[in-house]
Amino acid sequence: MTISEFIAKDLRGRIRSGDALPENLTLPGLAQFYSVSLTPVRTAVAELIEDDIIRKEPNGRLAIPTSVRRAPVEPPVEPAERPPDWTSIVQQDAIRESLRGESQKWKINETAERYGIGRAVVQSIFQRLAGMGILEHEPRCGWRVRPFHEDDLDAYLEVRVLLELKTLDSCRGQLEPDVLQRIREGNLPGRGTTESLIDNSLHQYWVGLSGNRYVQDFFERHGAYYTALYEYAEIGGRQLAKIASLHRQILAALLERKWRVARESLVEDIESLRPILLETIRNLGERQHP
Repeated sequence: MTISEFIAKDLRGRIRSGDALPENLTLPGLAQFYSVSLTPVRTAVAELIEDDIIRKEPNGRLAIPTSVRRAPVEPPVEPAERPPDWTSIVQQDAIRESLRGESQKWKINETAERYGIGRAVVQSIFQRLAGMGILEHEPRCGWRVRPFHEDDLDAYLEVRVLLELKTLDSCRGQLEPDVLQRIREGNLPGRGTTESLIDNSLHQYWVGLSGNRYVQDFFERHGAYYTALYEYAEIGGRQLAKIASLHRQILAALLERKWRVARESLVEDIESLRPILLETIRNLGERQHP
């Protein structure tokens, strides 16, 4: 089932059974409701208009005919099952290859056949992953997974530390206590059976405040790859608790204007990415060669 088929089936079921509908029954409103682009929404709505489930008014607005809502449904409409998130699935597989240090070619036709999806979908996914630095496009050769290299990680962390410290120093006067406190409350070390809560938005906060497009470009262009690796990594409860504690230390120090403490804790937090990724790579190797 494609995403447009899912939307059409889900809307059809909601309309006929009287379930809750998106508050804003427009193409942008539906796209936001289903967390998709406008394209699959247009396709789904066109199908429902053709089937007289949705009516397009003369002014262009969408409406639900009263007769459709009141019509008995035999048999009952089954809930639509959302199709797999192929972008996430392909991304996870590419990240696994990357962390293993592999650099195999990925061809659009072969990938489409492997996952049972269309070539256009694969092309779109490849472009997204290339923008994140997970895939690299070689002219006239195709696509290749970017292999992880430890020395690349070290170089990235070195530059990131320098830039983030400089950025934090430059926007001290712009930091808002309410924002810092809100992010701090979103980081809670777990205790016992309680899982840790992590809010990583503190980094984006001062990078955004800097207004320096070159610094922002570094994090958008190069940080996306390592952020994807970090989100894939298997982080243990003890490590998560440490990250949450470091975040709280950084934010508490900033609230108290203890700049040196904040800078030292920030460096420790950034550099914690290294052992996390190396441990993930070790675990992947163990599972591959038990």
